[in-house]
Amino acid sequence: MLRLNQRYFRSLTLPFVLLLIALTVVGYYLLRGMEVDNYRTMLRNHITQYTLTPPSDVSPALVALHRQTGVRVTLIDANGVVTAESNRDPKGMENHRNRPEIIQARSNGWGSAVRHSATLDRDMLYVAHKIGDQYVRMAFPLSTIHEKFLPLWLKIMGLFGLALVAAIWIATRTNRLIRSDVHRINTSLDHLLAKEYNQTAARVECCDELHAIARQITKVAAKLKKRDRQKAKYTKKLKRLTQQQGEIISAISHEFKNPVAAIIGYATTVHDDPELSPQLRSKFLEKVINNSQRINDMIDRLSLAIKFENNTLEPRMESFDLSHLLDEVVDSLRQKYPDRTLKIETESTPVTADRMMMAQVLSNLIDNALKYSEDEVRVRLTQTALEVTDQGIGIAPDSFSKITQRFYRADTQSWDNSIGVGLFIVAYILQLHRTELTIESTPGQGSTFGFLLSSLK
Repeated sequence: MLRLNQRYFRSLTLPFVLLLIALTVVGYYLLRGMEVDNYRTMLRNHITQYTLTPPSDVSPALVALHRQTGVRVTLIDANGVVTAESNRDPKGMENHRNRPEIIQARSNGWGSAVRHSATLDRDMLYVAHKIGDQYVRMAFPLSTIHEKFLPLWLKIMGLFGLALVAAIWIATRTNRLIRSDVHRINTSLDHLLAKEYNQTAARVECCDELHAIARQITKVAAKLKKRDRQKAKYTKKLKRLTQQQGEIISAISHEFKNPVAAIIGYATTVHDDPELSPQLRSKFLEKVINNSQRINDMIDRLSLAIKFENNTLEPRMESFDLSHLLDEVVDSLRQKYPDRTLKIETESTPVTADRMMMAQVLSNLIDNALKYSEDEVRVRLTQTALEVTDQGIGIAPDSFSKITQRFYRADTQSWDNSIGVGLFIVAYILQLHRTELTIESTPGQGSTFGFLLSSLK
């Protein structure tokens, strides 16, 4: 298969050369015919201009006319006999009755022919005119016509030659441009294959078609560059998620490790020591039950967080007094934290909500406050809002939006949120109830978590 530049060169240059050759041949014969026609007209004008009457001897007049015009003049009678001749003695000349120009003049009044003259041994142009009973014929040598025609033809050939050289130069230059453009396009494609998307696009100088290809390559490079960035971003995100998963699993295993170890330890002691006192046995079994409940609570939290994430949990709305639910939650937490101080300010607050979900919200908020604050924890419930205030380490403002994310503890170990689903569950439940978690905190002074009750009325 020919290369593009070779195909273009051959398809442009070869037909042009053939066309020039054809025009040269056709033009040669066309111009030659035009030149002969011009001389034929000239001879007719001479015949018309010089009226020749046949006196007793017109040969001197014919010779003078020949010298004046350069043409050969012949007088022929009706029978074809040459009666006078400008170039030689007519005696002994052949009968001209059957000459082509004489035959035409006999029929039409005028006749002409281009033929070889046996008398002069030259190619001649003949024009004959019938005047009365005689014929006047003038002739002009074709060699003279060709000699005058040759310079004109050489000029025309020179112009054709210049046109041919110009055509070849244009074709060669176009071929060079195409080859250069194709090379640049191939270089751009090589850059794409090497994933070098920042390279300058191919600069095309020749054809609109190649320019369109270069534009498409530029567009493809831009799309590939964008896709490469997206792929890198996705890969980075995937690595981060993979790392996060590992940290989450590590956090969950850490949280499960202590209660599981406690259960194994207490159960092993009870199993291996048959002489263990009833008091210690009861105490150890209570520890086993508490740690089992702790594991069960963590599993419930994880399950609830997954359900929230998958949007598979719908609240079951009912009317109840939120202050009564708060008392139940506080009583349960006081058993869990018997040595901690909980200050409660509450009033009767009727709401319409999912009771179990709201219990989860209250438990998580108060449990977090007790877990991360060694001082007094205050819980305040009014008709408009609920607030849980601690005097713990506080939270930086730029972490407000992060602490409600699932497994946030796995990302930042500076703020211990168990396995990191407590506040995520709180925020999601409040969102289901058309309200939201509010956070106020000052690092080193404490935090206040709460929510408005207007949407629960």
